[in-house]
Amino acid sequence: MPSTTTTRGGSAGRTILGVTVHGLGLVFGIFGPGLVYLLSRGEFSKANARNALTWQLFVLVGLAGLLAVFFTTDSDPVGLAAGGLLLALLLVDAVASLWATVKAIGGEAWSYPLVSVLG
Repeated sequence: MPSTTTTRGGSAGRTILGVTVHGLGLVFGIFGPGLVYLLSRGEFSKANARNALTWQLFVLVGLAGLLAVFFTTDSDPVGLAAGGLLLALLLVDAVASLWATVKAIGGEAWSYPLVSVLG
């Protein structure tokens, strides 16, 4: 079940990087949130970058596994299922990243579903 980290700073605690890091993750994968996490000093930005980085790592591992199955299987139904799951994972990534951006605009560091926050 998704949870919300209690990082509420209102407009005073929010930063542009803290809000846009989820979109950066959607476009640049682990590199966008990773860079923001390393360079940010504010608690709000770091919390959002950590959540986005953890999610994008989960998506990367899932994509790698599904691509491996898709390209190495000799079974058409298995390949079709892997391809469908691959597309579903990309859709879930987009929806979750957009939802996390909306929550960040509201001042919350939203934890993505299915992943626990590192650190």
